[in-house]
Amino acid sequence: MLDLVEREHKEKSNRKRIFKIIEQIPEGVPIGWESRTLAVGGLTYIGFSEIHPEHLVCISSQGQSLIDCATGEKRYVEELYDEDDLIAYFDGIDSEKVCIAGEGGGGLRHYSKAGNILEQISPIWPTQQIIFMPNYCSWWLSPKECLIVFDGYEIKAYGFNKSGNIFVIATSSDLIIFKKQL
Repeated sequence: MLDLVEREHKEKSNRKRIFKIIEQIPEGVPIGWESRTLAVGGLTYIGFSEIHPEHLVCISSQGQSLIDCATGEKRYVEELYDEDDLIAYFDGIDSEKVCIAGEGGGGLRHYSKAGNILEQISPIWPTQQIIFMPNYCSWWLSPKECLIVFDGYEIKAYGFNKSGNIFVIATSSDLIIFKKQL
């Protein structure tokens, strides 16, 4: 078993190595993608439609809305969701049950069919980063090929839609939508 001094030495050495890798990762929007930020006060949950993958349910202190991620159009819908089952319902998507993710749990896709991956890291908590890794690459092995697409606080949920052409990052106050340019 490692003694405390040896454990501390290994931990410091590992932290240095990790920070050297993170410092090599550029920040920005992936090539071929565009981003838009919407202010959403008191955001608590989001979820993508499986039937209409460009549609996103957003639940906040302002109510429940449907956002068309392709156009940016936002419309309020009747508030109807279940925090225990992490499902939202509304009249805008063919009576579909939409799985939601946010402060009470759940999760969105972190991988796309095209091999793009999103990963959250927090080496200097409470600051959080989301790393976009294209074509199955790893930020550990190829940091310069990846991008930090978010550096901030209070991430509620993040992930891709079913098609993989849209991904979002939701915080308690903002919704950042990344859309692949087709």
